[in-house]
Amino acid sequence: MTRWKDRFDALHEGATIATGYDDFGDTAYHEGMRVLLDAIDENPPAGPATEASATGVITGALTGRLVTQAGWTANPAYAAEPIERPLIVIGLPRTGTTALHQLLSMDPQFQGFERWLTGNPMVRPPRAEWDAHPAYRASVARIAAMRAMAPKIMAAHSTEAGEVDECLMPMAQSFVCNWFASNIDAPAYDAWFRAADEIPSFLRYKEVLKLVGLGDRRGWLLKNPSHVFGIDALLAAFPDACIVQTHRHPAASIASLMSLLGGIRDLMTDTPVDRDRLLAREASFWAEGARRSMAAADRAPDRFIHIRQEDIRNDPMDVVRRIYGKFGLPLSPDAETRFRGWAAANPPEARSTHRYTPVESSAVTPLFTDYIARFDLKHPATAGA
Repeated sequence: MTRWKDRFDALHEGATIATGYDDFGDTAYHEGMRVLLDAIDENPPAGPATEASATGVITGALTGRLVTQAGWTANPAYAAEPIERPLIVIGLPRTGTTALHQLLSMDPQFQGFERWLTGNPMVRPPRAEWDAHPAYRASVARIAAMRAMAPKIMAAHSTEAGEVDECLMPMAQSFVCNWFASNIDAPAYDAWFRAADEIPSFLRYKEVLKLVGLGDRRGWLLKNPSHVFGIDALLAAFPDACIVQTHRHPAASIASLMSLLGGIRDLMTDTPVDRDRLLAREASFWAEGARRSMAAADRAPDRFIHIRQEDIRNDPMDVVRRIYGKFGLPLSPDAETRFRGWAAANPPEARSTHRYTPVESSAVTPLFTDYIARFDLKHPATAGA
């Protein structure tokens, strides 16, 4: 069997065939990609399905690079696009980041990164043209197929092709990204990534946003949970960013994540996932993210507002007003009507169909002691007390 480190060229060739492009841009990403391939050799996929999944994750990042580079080459004016005071939602996973992101996206003063564009970054076409665009149609088809194959997973976390999505896919183009550690069991890569400088990755992402939003003067609304880990790099790339951080007790958020991520891994692999190993990885990663984000908020409190998940569930309009007040954002009557419409169409009970097994609190809570105390987070077992 061919070693993964020897598939470097073949993986690039596959991406070229898939897109019709052959310019991958600068070669800085080679280091991370080679570390990843070596790490997979150290812990090889268990069977054909796992191998195919890893191949797809890597090829997806490479095709994203190709499409992006082609867009930059065809649209050199992108480089002059301003990105000022982006509103960025971060937080531990399963803390309400998606719901809040989708709620805020109802305001027409914002533009976001739609799901169908995250893997195929290009100048955003007019909305009327999306249905006829091959990339949009392919995204719709993939989501429909996934919903048919894994309805419980999609009920737990699903974004439609035309809805705003998080930015892991475009950031994966740099090969310095939690996307790989989340999808591929490669401990050596994970260790390398945790110590790597993410600033170049965020700077590239900023240039990707300029391409997608070329000619669109609206402010950016972005979201990604793992930005809690890369918060210092994010603020280096976007020094005027307005950060909305969501919170929930880690024993609940990590348990929900384990259900979602474990289900995805089981679906894409040949053997059941080692839940204890996965829990150890996720708990330690997000605990470090909590620590880093608290330190960043201490250094720049004017750049942060903190929102508990239950606040989003119980009074979304109050959350909106707090965010807009904090950052001096105008709240138009039209936006308020749209917010109320979204809240009415997405009541808490409809957004909370995900059922999951609790994790052993002793495996999670001690890692987050300072975080839990700072935000006065209630353990799920006592939250109703």
